Amino acid sequence: MANTIIKVSAMRKVILCLMAGIVISLSGCEFLDEEPKTGVASGNFYKTESDAVAATNGIYEFLSFGLEGLFDPGYGGVYYNQFWIAQDICSDNAEWLATSLDHMQLSDFSFDANNLLVESLWWDYYKTINLCNTILAYVPPIQMDEPRKDNLLAEARFFRALMYLDLVRMWGDVPYFSDPVTDGEAEGSRARVDKAIIYDAIIEDLDWAEEHFLDEYRKGNGRPDQYTANALEARVYLTRGMIGSTAKNPEDLQKAIDCANIVINSGKYHLWPDYADIFKLKNSHSGEIILGINFSSTLDAFKANQFPVVLLPTLKKGKDGLHNTLGLLIPTDNLYDSFDDLDRRKSVTFLTSYTFPDGIDTTFQPYVSKYWDAQAEPKGHPSDADFIAIRLAEMYLIVAEAGNEINNGPNQAAYDAINVIRKRARFDGIAEQDVLPDLSGLDYTSFRDAVLLERQREFVMEGHRWFDLTRFHQLIEKVEASSKPNATPQDFHYLMPIPQRDRELDFNLGQNPGY
Repeated sequence: MANTIIKVSAMRKVILCLMAGIVISLSGCEFLDEEPKTGVASGNFYKTESDAVAATNGIYEFLSFGLEGLFDPGYGGVYYNQFWIAQDICSDNAEWLATSLDHMQLSDFSFDANNLLVESLWWDYYKTINLCNTILAYVPPIQMDEPRKDNLLAEARFFRALMYLDLVRMWGDVPYFSDPVTDGEAEGSRARVDKAIIYDAIIEDLDWAEEHFLDEYRKGNGRPDQYTANALEARVYLTRGMIGSTAKNPEDLQKAIDCANIVINSGKYHLWPDYADIFKLKNSHSGEIILGINFSSTLDAFKANQFPVVLLPTLKKGKDGLHNTLGLLIPTDNLYDSFDDLDRRKSVTFLTSYTFPDGIDTTFQPYVSKYWDAQAEPKGHPSDADFIAIRLAEMYLIVAEAGNEINNGPNQAAYDAINVIRKRARFDGIAEQDVLPDLSGLDYTSFRDAVLLERQREFVMEGHRWFDLTRFHQLIEKVEASSKPNATPQDFHYLMPIPQRDRELDFNLGQNPGY
């Protein structure tokens, strides 16, 4: 279903939904070991082990499908579509083609505090956080197997950390809640908190989670474990270590390297030799996937992911062709042209032609096709492809980036890390091609540029680009140099606006400069 609807319900409705703790059934979904239950997020609901498990399973609903009904404006969770769309259209990577004003504003950097896509992300994060906080408040008193309880609490703390990291990366100082929020408490009583304090809380959550995750209680795909926490902590330390356009914190950067190396050396993950294998349905939650967010059209056609709808072009001839693909955005010319033709990632990431069943070929401008497993799902939509939130390639590129920053130039470990990624990109599925030679002999600036470019080619539509450009402090430079003539980024776009609707309901919420 072509669902790109943005959440427009008022804060009161959001908070009521938060406190309702609604967890709809996911019977038959392979990544959950017990069915979630409908219940109320109060002490009366959390009485048994099954209640604790059901509530924790509900976190995954907030991340993927969302809890609202299909025709509610709030349909869809954090990773349903808004997150990964926003990160690429609000950058030099992609341009929005459809008529949605909110998406077009992000694409050309004319958005303000009333942008509903930005607002929807803000609310999605806080709804998820509130469920995590509810679990952390009400599960501990339950009489149940203590190690399993700790594992559930570790999941809640991990996802709370994940949500807060994106909040501070996108908005800077934000309200911080460590307890469940009621409707009355939410209005006019919560000010923004210094992001430095929130970073400390994020790290505290991840440290606790690392110590309390137990493999025997990690039932089903898509659940985090201690290495997932290490991987997210590497991302946290890298982000906090790059304080601004020039300042940096070597201690944090070294911690980013250490956490990334724990994951790399764990033996649990491996890079697929062929980049194309990352996105094949049969390889979900395996190989280099550290955290994947589950979608499943086999449960319900409306719980499919939105990759084909948003990314693939309309290709229909009678009853033949792709189903419900709309091509709502296109990659920029400079993104497409940044790939060498022999770079395996180019053919996997983009689609420029299609052959109908009658043998007729059609060619067109590039569209993003990396999430489409054409053999497993030839019609395109509905699709079971997962959103990949963290994968091993990021850990290698964290080692490369942080190593260069610490030493004001690349050390051998930084070269080794980025060259692993380039070597994989040389493999075309049959043999290694004469392209993307190993890097060597670069100064600080040249290596830094190489890392940013490698991340761009590696992570198209994976929710990284705006974060990368802001961390490298190259948002304006890169967008102005791209093939987006209507885009006018300014200094204040290094942060997103605090949603105006929330500011009207809470007098303590200030606004980021420029909005």
